[in-house]
Formats: sequence, C-alpha cells, structure tokens
Amino acid sequence: MSAFFVLYGCKQRQKKTTPVVSQGVVNYTISYSPEIKAKNFSFLLPEEMHYFFRPGQERISFEGDLGIYSLDFISNHNTDSSTTLLKIINRKMYVPASESNKLFIFQQLQEGKVFFEKDTSRTILGYEAQKAIIKLGKTNSEIIVWYTPEIAIPTTNKNTPFAEIPGVLLEFSIFYNDVMFTLTPQSIIGDTLPESIFEIPVDYQPATIQEIEQTISTIIK
Repeated sequence: MSAFFVLYGCKQRQKKTTPVVSQGVVNYTISYSPEIKAKNFSFLLPEEMHYFFRPGQERISFEGDLGIYSLDFISNHNTDSSTTLLKIINRKMYVPASESNKLFIFQQLQEGKVFFEKDTSRTILGYEAQKAIIKLGKTNSEIIVWYTPEIAIPTTNKNTPFAEIPGVLLEFSIFYNDVMFTLTPQSIIGDTLPESIFEIPVDYQPATIQEIEQTISTIIK
C-alpha cells in the first residue's frame, strides 16, 4: 500500500512540472496607472497583447484601439532570426534581425536581475503559476511576474529579459518610454497554429529599427 502512494505521488509531481500546452496563444489585456490614463496620448496605447507560440517559433502582437496600429515581434529560433513589424494606419514596415538583438519594447528591463520565489504559487486560468521578481537596479524598482511551467517550449522567452523564466508569462509588467504596461491573461488556447502567423505579410515594406522606434515614440510621448 505504501509503495502505491509513493508511486502515485511521484506521478502527480511529475504531471505538475511537465508542460501540458506546447502550442497555442495567450490573450492579454493591458492596463495602465491612473496617471498614464490621464495623459492626452492614452487613447493610442495598446489595449491587447497576444502571444502565439509553438516549438521553434513565437510571435508577440500588440494592438491599439480602433485598429490604428499594431506592433509585432516574430522570432524563429530555428533560423536564429527575428522580425519587428509595425502597421500604423496605412503604413506597414518590417525590420529583420538576428534574434541576438533583444526586442526593443523590453529595453528598460534588459539589466534587471531575476529572483525566484519557489515556494509561492497560485492558480491563474486553471494553471499553476509560480512567482518571480525582476529587480531593476537603475530605478530601484521591481517587476512581479507570474509564470507557468505548464505552458512552455524549450525556447520560451528566449530573446527577452525573461529568458531565465522557465514558462509562459501570465501576469507581468513591462516599461517602455517610462510607461508601465501591466498585462493580465484573459484566455489561454492550446491549438495548432497556421504557418501564416509566423510569416511577414507581403504588403509590408523594409525599414530600419530607428524608423520604427521613432514612430512608436510619437505615439507614446
């Protein structure tokens, strides 16, 4: 009898640490502080983020209200490449790069240090989430991250400041141009993704990363 419970307990623990979703999309809403919401540019800030993932490929998509613009980052770990795409009104731009170039949207977290609170967990959308803290030395502040190893692929978070975190981020925040974006998951869908999600649309034109950053800066002032 005791041997049965030992074996059963081992299986239960193994189940918790084994990813149950390796392909799909996480849909987030984005919120801001009251101070940012009071700014005259707040209506232009993105309200949603979508994280598409499958073995070897990821896509992060930010969407603004009314379809005025979208900002996407596509990573292909099989070819060690990444692409930044920006659509604003009728202008569509893309910039290819090596994935060793960190995504600029995370630039204010680049020098942060990750600390794990392994004994702290909670359930988010039915998944067991664990806690990590990113401490930012320059601003003496920190970002709290809730992530789940139950949704993971070997390259999860590879070319971001969250690369040490072994699972998909659920609740977290990022800074960009001194604006804090707080992301909260609304749905997690495990499903087979079409190849088109990870391809550059034919109507996008080559640009430079400086052009894209400058255009984004005119939105988030």
